[in-house]
Amino acid sequence: MISTLIALPYELARLPLVIVDSTLSDRLPETSGPRVTLDRTIGSADKIAGALLGNRELARRGADRIERTDKLLTALRLEQEAAARREQARTTAAAGRQEATRKRRTAQERAASGLDEADAAEARGKLEAKAKATKTAAATKAAASKRAASRTATVEQRRARADSAAEAKKRAAQQAAEAELDDARETKQAAAEARADAERLSDLTEATKQERKEG
Repeated sequence: MISTLIALPYELARLPLVIVDSTLSDRLPETSGPRVTLDRTIGSADKIAGALLGNRELARRGADRIERTDKLLTALRLEQEAAARREQARTTAAAGRQEATRKRRTAQERAASGLDEADAAEARGKLEAKAKATKTAAATKAAASKRAASRTATVEQRRARADSAAEAKKRAAQQAAEAELDDARETKQAAAEARADAERLSDLTEATKQERKEG
């Protein structure tokens, strides 16, 4: 009773801050600069006044208000980090897909060029075999066809290796993007838990105020 009477002048002195806080609560989010500054100011004043007046409830009310503000700011920071990670993951995935597409197109162009060269070589071999004619015509033509087939196989192998490398690059980019998305989801979950803690603390503070009023 005596502690309550001693704290009464302080409660009257802090009333303007409470009115301002009530006004801002209808206009600004809890994590806005003015709300955070005011909450910390009121919380610090309550905590100091409670210590000076020997009023534990007042001191605890100030500490709870400061702690709740800190938890809300932590939740906001974690949410922002989660959003940044999600955006980075999307950017990484898009870049990986573009790089894989570019490499696959380049490989296909090189393969097509190699096939054209093989066709040209085959044609030259046939012309040479026909020009020589006579007894060696059949043997020359067979050798030219064999060389052309070998070049074609080499080009096909080169194209297969290029496609395999491009696909591996694409899978690696997708795995990296998925890992970053997992990190973003974990960060978002942490933010949700921090916000839940803040809400529970707020409910507890409100319940304490109600008990004091009813008492």
